[in-house]
Amino acid sequence: MDSSAPWRALDASGETPGEATRGQSRASGLLLMLGAAVLVIGSLALVALVELRPSGQVEVVSGQDASVAPGSLESQATVVVQVAGAVVKPGVYSLPAGSRVGDAITAAGGYSRDVDPRAAETKLNLAAKLQDAQAIVVPRRGGTAAGSSAAGASAAPSGPLNLNTATSAQLDALPGIGPVTAAKIIASREQMPFASVDDLVTRKVVSASTLAKFRNQVTV
Repeated sequence: MDSSAPWRALDASGETPGEATRGQSRASGLLLMLGAAVLVIGSLALVALVELRPSGQVEVVSGQDASVAPGSLESQATVVVQVAGAVVKPGVYSLPAGSRVGDAITAAGGYSRDVDPRAAETKLNLAAKLQDAQAIVVPRRGGTAAGSSAAGASAAPSGPLNLNTATSAQLDALPGIGPVTAAKIIASREQMPFASVDDLVTRKVVSASTLAKFRNQVTV
């Protein structure tokens, strides 16, 4: 038989034209499935990376830059102290916890011109840590008593003590008044002079029972 005949060539390959077409279709289908699988795996990997991003990063919301380290918005602890006496700006100040007496005096503008340097050095520990509600009184020159006369008369005032001009030491000598309350009286009058003795109670500097102990010894 003639082996070069067309039907002999088909017998030699072992496949019919229909079988070859079906094989090509299966190969194309496998390639499509492989490509789809690669896309799915890539999408899952991207989602995993997004979900596993560091929790400390904050996304920008509504156009505001929120990339702030966690905990930086927490309020810092503070202490509130009162600074009175020979400072430029007596008053109540809020300072970071751990601040020193020197920091409070600096916040009040530093020493004023009438400061008594020696007394301040002796009575104030500028390195001491501040306590909440602490009162700091910077001594003034001549704050202990008025100068005595040539005849040696007593330095104590002869009449009632004026709350608007009395020194810290004179106020401290009143019954029921200590250094802390004396500093409060001075700080209050520097904000606004007292119009009457009862202003001490109205402004909550002292209680009514404490005022009763020295009412007849003070005036305005």
